[in-house]
Parts: sequence; structure tokens; C-alpha cells
Amino acid sequence: MAETIERATRIASGRLMTRLGIATLLLSSIGLSVAHARAALDWSSLQNPVLSYPHWSIKDAAMAEQSGTYYVFFSAFYSDHGQIRSHVVEVSTPDFKAFSQPILNFDGEDAGWKGMCSPDVQKLGNVWGLSFNSWGDDPKRPNQLFYMTSADLVHWSSRQPLAANLTAGQSVIDLSLAFVEGSYYAVWRQGLEDYPKDIHLRVAKAKSLSGPWRFVGSGIGTLNMANGHGSGLIHENYQFTWIGDVLHLLSDDYSDKVEGEYLYALAPGDEPLTWAKGVELQVPVQSFNRLVRCFAAALYDWRKLDGYYYLIYAGCNEQQTYLGRGWNRLGLARSKDLIHWFPAGAAN
Repeated sequence: MAETIERATRIASGRLMTRLGIATLLLSSIGLSVAHARAALDWSSLQNPVLSYPHWSIKDAAMAEQSGTYYVFFSAFYSDHGQIRSHVVEVSTPDFKAFSQPILNFDGEDAGWKGMCSPDVQKLGNVWGLSFNSWGDDPKRPNQLFYMTSADLVHWSSRQPLAANLTAGQSVIDLSLAFVEGSYYAVWRQGLEDYPKDIHLRVAKAKSLSGPWRFVGSGIGTLNMANGHGSGLIHENYQFTWIGDVLHLLSDDYSDKVEGEYLYALAPGDEPLTWAKGVELQVPVQSFNRLVRCFAAALYDWRKLDGYYYLIYAGCNEQQTYLGRGWNRLGLARSKDLIHWFPAGAAN
């Protein structure tokens, strides 16, 4: 009799646990849907510039979304210690209407740097990676590359150098990282304006962010347009970005007369050294970006969220203030096809 009761109890308990398990899965699914619904933006209520500060010029934007919160990173140029200096800043927002106080705001002064600049944020396996470079163009201490990691986009590790074995003594900026099939890849711009245009882009690889890093092939990346030829423009402000399962590279390409954001694709199976099918991403001119329409942008494929690609970018109307950068503010645009772009608030 006792065995019968025990067996019946186990069966009833098993049924209860099964029902609880199903309920838990259903609740988890509902919670996931709610999180995704919460993360989708109320687009019609937004207006560019979505982020600006009265006494800061902000550019080099990047962003990430996690659990319904957007985290926005940028370079902030403002007067500090009696001179304009660059700072890496992070803020968060649930809706691109109200933003937090800075989660991060650092300039590298603790290590003797004049400033920090050009943040990019990427999901690298199970962690987030924030990459950036020192700033100031000190010929005695050239700009170098750095990274920090985080599990939650709020609490960050200490600053670490990246690829110092390849960059020591050289001026390097605009770092972006990607994690592909167990390896880390890094792209950056090397050299100043007097370097030949076709060797600005450097590509390196490592099994660990701490290195050692080695160049991929020659280490010299190339960017070709849809016609198979280079654009003849200078390339900088790189960003690795995934479009579906294909790795792409976004670059700010310019000359004395031309400036725009160009997207390049990597052939599946290739290492990120040679990029092709370059196409310009054209966002509309608005009241905040009449002179520089779209600069130092970042692109995100969030179609699984709400069917759109998103572009965050800087724009300005003059280039006299803030060491010739102008008063930059951040705009947001979205597209369903990477061709037709609609700024924040515009019907599409």
C-alpha cells in the first residue's frame, strides 16, 4: 500500500512539474515577447537630432540593445582643463526620448593621455566589447588602441591595450572588433593624411583579445565599389556589422569634395581583408545636418526586432567650433532595404 501511494505521489508530482515547466516556458515566451515589444521604438514620436548637448559636440556613435534598453556610445568633445578634449561617453535610453546620465565618461588622463575617442561596441561571443583609441595626435606618444569588456553593458572591465605588438610607435585610430568562428578580428586605420590612401585600413586576427595579434595576410585591407574598383577616397571610422549571416564593413569615405557612409560586403568564407560591393547609405538632409549630413555612423540589422535596419550618425551645420569639428548632434534613421532611409519620426 505504501509503495502504491508513493508511486501515485511521484506520478502526480511529475504531472505537476510538467505543467509548471510548460507554464514557465509560456511565461518565458511571453516575457521575451514583451521585452521585444518594449525594445521596438515608437518611431512616429521621435525627432532628429535624437541626442544633443548644448556644450558638447558628439560624434563617432555606436549603440547596442539588450533587454529593452538601448545603450549609446559616442565621442564627446568639450572644454576640459582649459582646452577642448575628447571623451568616450556611454548613456542609456528606453526610447530615444529620455537619456540617462553618463554610465561611462573617460578621457584617459589617468594614464597620461590627452583624450579618448571613437568608441565601437560589439557582441563578442558571450561578452560585449567596447573598443576605442587614445586621442590628441601627440608625436611623442602616438594614438593607440584599447578595449574593455562587459556582460551587461553597464559594468566594464579595466581598459586594456589591443594589438600593441603591431601598433607600437604608430598612430592608429577607429578600431572595430568582430568574433568569427572562434577568432577575434580587428580593423583600424593606420597613419595620418600623408599615407597613401590604399593602406589606411589594417586587418589583424587573434585567438584572444589580449593577443598576440597577427596581420591577416598582408594586413592591408581593400575596399571596392560595386563596379569592382576602389573609390579613390580616404576611408576611416570603421564598423564591423552583420547583415544577416554576412559580415559587412561600414566606412566613412571622403575627399576634399565628397563625404559619405559606405557599406561593403565580405564574401562568405573569406577573412575580412578584401571588401566589395560598396554602396553609399544616403540619409536625408534635415535642420541639424545641413553641412555634414552623415558622419562617423554605425549600422545595425534589427530586422528580427521590427523589420528595420537602423543607422545612428552625427551631423552638423558648421565646422568652426570644437577644433573644426562643429557642433555635432546625433540622428537616427531606419530602412527596410538599405537604400531608402527615413529619419526619426518620418513615416515609411
